[in-house]
Amino acid sequence: MNKSALNRFFLNLSSVSERKDVIDWLLNPSNDLLIKNWMQENWDFITSIDYEGYSTEPDVKKIWFNILEKINQQNASTADLTDVVIPPSVFFIRRFKQIAAAAAAILIISSGLYFWQFNHSDKDLVKAENKSFNYKNDIPPPKNSKPVLTLANGTIINLDSSGNGTLAVQGNISIIKKADGEIVYSGKAPGIISYNTLSLPRGNKPLRLVLADGSLVWLNAASSITYPTAFTGNKREVTITGEAYFEVAKNTAMPFFVSHKDMLVKVLGTHFNVNTYEDEQAAKITLLEGVVNVSKGEKIKVLRPGQQAELSAENIKLNNDVDIDEVMAWKNEQFYFNGADIKTMMRQIEKYYNVDIEYRDNINYKFIATISRQVNVSGFLKKLELTELVHFKIEANKIIVMK
Repeated sequence: MNKSALNRFFLNLSSVSERKDVIDWLLNPSNDLLIKNWMQENWDFITSIDYEGYSTEPDVKKIWFNILEKINQQNASTADLTDVVIPPSVFFIRRFKQIAAAAAAILIISSGLYFWQFNHSDKDLVKAENKSFNYKNDIPPPKNSKPVLTLANGTIINLDSSGNGTLAVQGNISIIKKADGEIVYSGKAPGIISYNTLSLPRGNKPLRLVLADGSLVWLNAASSITYPTAFTGNKREVTITGEAYFEVAKNTAMPFFVSHKDMLVKVLGTHFNVNTYEDEQAAKITLLEGVVNVSKGEKIKVLRPGQQAELSAENIKLNNDVDIDEVMAWKNEQFYFNGADIKTMMRQIEKYYNVDIEYRDNINYKFIATISRQVNVSGFLKKLELTELVHFKIEANKIIVMK
């Protein structure tokens, strides 16, 4: 399907036969990704169309109901779209003139993928502030990082309560905390190498660590990294749990290894993200720059920039269609979801705001959202509630998810 045909469809300029072809193409599940990308690229165009003149055949509303009828026929045995179709206030009263055609294209995807372009919704958020939400209290975003450093001798240092400057000296290596919270290892390699562990609990902003070789590591909440105070010999090796982003200092004579259980990532000098959270379905290594080898047991894959390795119990799967912005949003102080289900989104909320999640209902929709990590948790939830597909309550330190 070419873009001009889609443009004519939204401008109400399609012939009867062309409109039918477009609708049939939109209803084909194999085109979901193409539709998603087109909607993202052309959102300004879609929402800028003036629908005042759509009073004669073929009108947007009729196309909309034709599409819904086909969807209901196609998905009667596997999906219930009643919650999408029923609320007229969503599409036919409150916002019909602005996004009726967009809503049609949005909801024709048979998987139930629901697009909500949050980076165009500041006005909607103001409206949302005036609505009555079921929030008994609110939870602010973390203001800083409160990591815990465990030294080789077992000494535990709570870095949040420690002043800036030198925290400890291990052999010839000094551990320094900067004013911005960054942790830096500096000094010459001693004869005996000791290992430290830096842990970042839930409810923390990401923390940057400078290893002894100059490599940079950003640690996400609910994560930890174990590393030597200095690198010697013919390799550099660290172990992580949770999620971390690496910018490895290049050293061809001393490759850099990141391990987690039986997973091993080997690099010489490159930028990559490693997500090993236990509550995710699979560990994921995403390469931004350079080349890495990912191994699990006897299986080995080579990653090129823009690729992602997904590690299951039995296999390593390469993904060439990776949204780098979504992968790196946590480091860039954003929540960004590109067709994520509610549980995927809530797992990030759980770690960042240090809350527990309870599900009262099954929410089968998927969302696109771009939201700053500087907002209170209510700011995040209110934007999702604007879709009227999901609702929330905050009770103490728990978020309840419901229809």
